[in-house]
Amino acid sequence: MKPILTLFTALLLAPLAALHSADAPEPAAKPNLVIIFTDDMGYTDIGAYGCKDIPTPHLDRLAAEGTRFTSAYTVAPICVPSRMGLMSGKFPARFGVFNNVYLPEENQLWMQQTTLADVLRKQGYRTANVGKWHLSGNSSGHSGDDLGGFQFKPPHERGFDEFVGITGGMNTFWKGTELARLNDGKYERFKSPDYLTDFFGTEACEFIQRQKDGPFFLYLAFNAPHAPLHGLDEDQAAIEAKDISPDRRKYAAMVRGVDRNVGRVMDKLRELGLADNTLTVFANDNGGSGNNASVHTRNTAINRPYRGHKFDVWEGGVRVPFIMHWPGQVPAGKTFDGIVSTVDVFPTFAKVANATMPGNLDGVDLMPFIQGKKTGHAHDTLCWQQRLWAKPNERKPGGPGYPALFYNLAVRSGDWKAIKLDQSFDGTNDSRAWELYDLSRDPAELNDLATEFPEKVKELSEAFFAWQKQMPKPVLMPAATKTQAKPEEKQP
Repeated sequence: MKPILTLFTALLLAPLAALHSADAPEPAAKPNLVIIFTDDMGYTDIGAYGCKDIPTPHLDRLAAEGTRFTSAYTVAPICVPSRMGLMSGKFPARFGVFNNVYLPEENQLWMQQTTLADVLRKQGYRTANVGKWHLSGNSSGHSGDDLGGFQFKPPHERGFDEFVGITGGMNTFWKGTELARLNDGKYERFKSPDYLTDFFGTEACEFIQRQKDGPFFLYLAFNAPHAPLHGLDEDQAAIEAKDISPDRRKYAAMVRGVDRNVGRVMDKLRELGLADNTLTVFANDNGGSGNNASVHTRNTAINRPYRGHKFDVWEGGVRVPFIMHWPGQVPAGKTFDGIVSTVDVFPTFAKVANATMPGNLDGVDLMPFIQGKKTGHAHDTLCWQQRLWAKPNERKPGGPGYPALFYNLAVRSGDWKAIKLDQSFDGTNDSRAWELYDLSRDPAELNDLATEFPEKVKELSEAFFAWQKQMPKPVLMPAATKTQAKPEEKQP
């Protein structure tokens, strides 16, 4: 009797299953693709990630309608290598880059890489970078030539059809600040007609309007809320929290400005009927800068409960907010706690665009994980090696065994993370031992378990050095090899 009932049940449910399938249409062959990238925002400075003093209704809606990632990492705790990883799908260490690098000599391997924009343009996408690039030098002023401020291989030589934004790593936000726009192969300088974050939102919406027949790839890289702390008066007035410092209020206003313009972009997609055919990723470049940083990068960002900030290989320097949104394809209201990385954006976008990818990417396609076709972590292990820049008033030990140029090392595998500080490039400064943390119980990395689990330390350290052996050594310019590491000045 059971087989008959089973067959009857299957026949009864078949029409309902077919109806459900019809409700989940197949994605378009070439969906529109959007990356919204913020600069130095704190991990917990968005409502969806626990923020209480800054209203972010548009980012919160993006998270509610999409999938929110809680173990997402950047490839580096500082701007340039972070953006290299995003655009290449590879760890920047593969290019010998372990810090911000601005000279052509330091960027030789990076300049040879195929970018996400290269791949998508070849697939027929119209590509635009609005806002910040920071992968062609660090000059904010006019270079007096067709590069407009860029020093080598500007965005249009890296796959972008359109560019408008800043040419360096930071800028003032007020109306009248100098920008560059790509026009017929040349970068023309002009003054921003509006508060910078709002102007970038306007440019993004106008690009979407022009390219509404698609497909398009928009890389909207806000330079907010990176310092300087320039928040509009009306945005500061809208922050209702009373017990915050004046600088925190300015920072909150800058985050509110970002949120407003995320809303403008998403509303434009909805207005044009493009939202269901657009995959959007929101992420931050690295941990928030907080208060213990040079003035040029200090911004009061909060990364709680995580330890550390920008420049650090602690969780507060490398764990970032990360949201994916694509109605009907990316589950709504879902939280994904598996380990992912910003290098995963490249293969995820290329795969949904049916584009040909270069070989040897470090990133993986995230769609099977968030759709439940694969389980677990997207990455079994992630490693970081960051050249150290001393913070204000921070003293570093010296003497025998201590390197003149410091690196901090870190590796995460599952719930475990190991860190080794103040190292020479090859990690042989045994005056500092590996530290070990169980992130499932100690997300703030306060309880070092290295002496209790020496085998786990051995396992993770061996994994790190196996990874490091694949990486070329950095090209160090003379100024970087002096006996003492410089403060982090001029490191946006």
